[in-house]
Amino acid sequence: MNTFAKLGSVLAAGALSLGALAAATPAAQAAQPAQAAQAANCVRVDHWTGRVSQTVKVTNNCTYRISFQVKRVGPDSPCFLVNGNGYGRTYQWARYANFQGIRWNCA
Repeated sequence: MNTFAKLGSVLAAGALSLGALAAATPAAQAAQPAQAAQAANCVRVDHWTGRVSQTVKVTNNCTYRISFQVKRVGPDSPCFLVNGNGYGRTYQWARYANFQGIRWNCA
């Protein structure tokens, strides 16, 4: 098989993968606002960037335990559990891997 045929096969496979991803995306997007709205009432998320690292701190002012995962470029954080009533948890990583948000209810 020549180089162009291989490239065509790779592009076709990639298009099929993107089509499947696009079909699944609206359902995933619809679930996220509900989770974010639920956590936003009593959870505080702080993000800051230092000279060599980035840090996210999640403070849980709810009366119940929450779970979250930090989404970033590269591998995401592990799933963290944070007890209620003012407890917090921080996660730190290298500066170059941009922060993409929080995924709630991972546990």
